[in-house]
Amino acid sequence: MLRMLWPIKLKTPHFGLGTSFDEGLAVLRRLGDVEEVTDVADGHSARVNTSHYAVALYEQHGRVSAVWYDDPSGRWTAIGKRRKLRLYFRRYAESGQWKLRINNGWMLFFFNDAVQATIVYGIHNDVIRINGRHDCEQFQAPVSEPAAPHTKGADDVQ
Repeated sequence: MLRMLWPIKLKTPHFGLGTSFDEGLAVLRRLGDVEEVTDVADGHSARVNTSHYAVALYEQHGRVSAVWYDDPSGRWTAIGKRRKLRLYFRRYAESGQWKLRINNGWMLFFFNDAVQATIVYGIHNDVIRINGRHDCEQFQAPVSEPAAPHTKGADDVQ
């Protein structure tokens, strides 16, 4: 119960970006029934829902190109959400700094240039997606808004 308010470690499995999709799929199968989908927009993906969280993997050229987590840890308080997000920052980058560069009102886009990764945090549904940088090239600031670099760090998450 305390984990729901104040997470101190992640209970979800770690899937490294660029690792074998087949290996990731094997881990998902050990967690439960896997739902696999292939569509034009997202390509091939696999998802599993457990009683504690849901996780999905996205495949590109046989490798994990993105990971999506619906992790309820910390969901009930603003402090808990910030702590959980920091835990995911640490999981996916041993070096560099995560910088919030895009906030579109629904999602926060944090970029880490050192590891060439992006974490997208869904504000309203409290879900997290970790993308290899090549997957986020489509997310550029709209032409109608000047793209000013945002240098706030992970501690500035609301």
